[in-house]
Amino acid sequence: MKKAIFLSIKPKFTKKIEMGEKTYEFRKYYPKQEINMLYVYETAPTCQLKYIIEIGEIIKYPNKITKKGYGNDDFNNGLKKSKYAYEIKHLYGLERPISLKILREKYNFVPPQGYAYDTKYPILTEAILNSKIKRIL
Repeated sequence: MKKAIFLSIKPKFTKKIEMGEKTYEFRKYYPKQEINMLYVYETAPTCQLKYIIEIGEIIKYPNKITKKGYGNDDFNNGLKKSKYAYEIKHLYGLERPISLKILREKYNFVPPQGYAYDTKYPILTEAILNSKIKRIL
């Protein structure tokens, strides 16, 4: 079963993910529940729920990332505040990204500072699962 968290990512980093330059998403936390998907809210100036990332292994520092990618060497050398690296296996884009206005009005969504489990927003999660998506990576 797919289990996800919502998280916020800045546009400069989502672009690197889209281009295949960023192979891991770095975070300071490891969710207590097992997850395999990230629902990505792209922050200002975009302000849209825009992507779904299928994740692979989650590496905890001081374990090392063997793939090349943006930020991977910094993680391996302990230069990041983040102690967890979420492998980006596949990236999907919502064919119709959801604006912050709609997210707030229809789903009572608040862009997460850390993360929020998909169960916090069940109606939004259902809408995402029923959305048309396109595979980017």
